[in-house]
Amino acid sequence: MEDMYNLVKDFFSHDMDLDDLFDSEAIIWIDWREYDEDVVNYFNDMMNEPIDIQTVSNGKPYGDDIVLKNGNKELQIPYGDEQDRDVTIKYFNDFVKPDYEVRWFTESLGNDTLGFTVLPGGAWANLEDEFGADIVRYYFEPINLESNMFNLDMDEVSALLELRENNR
Repeated sequence: MEDMYNLVKDFFSHDMDLDDLFDSEAIIWIDWREYDEDVVNYFNDMMNEPIDIQTVSNGKPYGDDIVLKNGNKELQIPYGDEQDRDVTIKYFNDFVKPDYEVRWFTESLGNDTLGFTVLPGGAWANLEDEFGADIVRYYFEPINLESNMFNLDMDEVSALLELRENNR
């Protein structure tokens, strides 16, 4: 986990360029067609204390729901009518906070494969203190339960890309 933090910090310190960050282990690449259980496993692979995953039958056409467990804490991800990467990512992130935080690597905006990084919660605060919250959030967008990542339509993507270009 410290290695991931150091890679992100090296980027902000200008010891690594954007292309190298793209290719680094700090970024988890998730395709829009990825299985939701795999998404959770990718995040778990970056954490020192992975979350237990179980599946539970729900009688819905998309298959089983994912249940996240950590000690006495448990959450069945509320999918609704279909499994959805955005829902999985948002609820996983909410479940692991404040110990960890998943952030969207927004340089991947507009692609069908998006990048994410998981760091200890305090690590993001350290990066924001050292390099500025605006800079860190320009590249790594915090995720909340209202976030849309894969579910953005083309107009929303275009508007966000334009906004990013104007805020460089």
